[in-house]
Amino acid sequence: MPPPSLRSRSRRTAALALSLFLLVTGSARAQTDAAAPGGEGPLVIEHVKVLRGWGGSALTGVRVIVQDGNIARLEPSTAPVPSDARVINGAGGYLLPGFIDMHAHLLFPRCAPGSNGPPRFDRPLSERVLSRLLDFGITTVRSPATPTLEGLAPRDALNAGRVPGPDAVASAELINDPSLSDVQLRQLVRESLPSRPDAIKAYARLRPEQVAVVADEAHRHGLPVIGHLQRTSWAEGVRLGVDHLAHAVDWSVNSLPPPARPLYEKALRTRAGFRSRIDWLELFAPDTEEMQQRVAYEGKFSPPTEGKARRHPSPRPFPELRRDWERCADATAGWTADDYRRWRAARPKLLRWVKQMSDGGVLLVSGTDLTNEWVIPGEGLHQEFELLAEAGLSPDVILRMTGAHAAEALRRTDVGVIEAGRRADLVLLSADPRQDIRNTRRIVWVMQNGKIVSRGPGGRESLRGPRPRVSRGSGSTSDGPRPR
Repeated sequence: MPPPSLRSRSRRTAALALSLFLLVTGSARAQTDAAAPGGEGPLVIEHVKVLRGWGGSALTGVRVIVQDGNIARLEPSTAPVPSDARVINGAGGYLLPGFIDMHAHLLFPRCAPGSNGPPRFDRPLSERVLSRLLDFGITTVRSPATPTLEGLAPRDALNAGRVPGPDAVASAELINDPSLSDVQLRQLVRESLPSRPDAIKAYARLRPEQVAVVADEAHRHGLPVIGHLQRTSWAEGVRLGVDHLAHAVDWSVNSLPPPARPLYEKALRTRAGFRSRIDWLELFAPDTEEMQQRVAYEGKFSPPTEGKARRHPSPRPFPELRRDWERCADATAGWTADDYRRWRAARPKLLRWVKQMSDGGVLLVSGTDLTNEWVIPGEGLHQEFELLAEAGLSPDVILRMTGAHAAEALRRTDVGVIEAGRRADLVLLSADPRQDIRNTRRIVWVMQNGKIVSRGPGGRESLRGPRPRVSRGSGSTSDGPRPR
């Protein structure tokens, strides 16, 4: 074990880091008790158009066969229905893989105005919020950075089915203390191993040589490295072995053209909070960046304090969140009218950079940075889809980001795509999201491990209406969920 001072410094650093994210979007859910009827036979989902998660045209004239919680096969709709099958009529809807949120922290820190101590994480509230994600079609999440023992415990509870919510992948406690020696950095990585983290996260204050040590030690134990980098640039992080890069940009001095760096360094000294990031974006020259490696992207480019997240009704199931957000300062607290003017003028450059990364072949994924203020549980991912569309990405590309691309980034072959052998984590939509990405909100039902667990963001209220009707295999299907 490291000396107590080392561990306490690391936890203070983690607490601080959880509050240092930029501009956010939002969303919310109540626990559901809906499930598909039981039975030993296969479940047949037919009369659907299948969007497999890879992009491209929808499959028509097929049905999806689910057995024991997995997708057993896709077969022509003209094939005979097994006599022991349960049949769900998709009523012409669009069947997609469950959505994947690649940046959803598992524990909510509660607001304590004036407190300088470590954050208090609210486990019951966190479990309620995670359950809510299912209503929005989110069946898998990645939590980059958690308090090691506290954060990995809810991951295990989710994956064991003890708590309703998405399947979860979670990293260990982030590493962000620039005073640590190489030995201490390696020690922190090794100390997390008994908790079986899925990744290690290197954070903003680490110098390049420290990032290299963390990456080396993590890779020795077969763990990928997520980089929320700033002191170390993206380009440096890629060269040093970082596997995934979080957020749209790195805010690093070294990512700016050399003549612009003194101006940004001055802004860092003279502008408090996130104001200096406006300066960074104004000075950023994306055409000079050469990011040919694969990175993970978390969409973080909604307008500061102007977005509909603050007016949206979705936080209502969680009034404690709204109270926390309203009484504690957020990233843009204290911004002036001129700050907003400069942000609005600079923001299109960030959108163009996202589009440039996509066009350049960077492996992009979607994530919300859940647990930050005004990130409304569940709703935030759909808002991010819309922001990505605003940046010029096609619905086809956006669906890959939350489907096949996310699965590839997770190194998972059981989620993100509708094909034989993968989990039956599915979302039925009543309208085509390729025509309008906002149609991802038009959820008829959500299936997890072969069971219907939600019928959309209506939460418990939606469960009081008729559930999807399931017939026994006789070659015909009953009426099922109708497109809304």
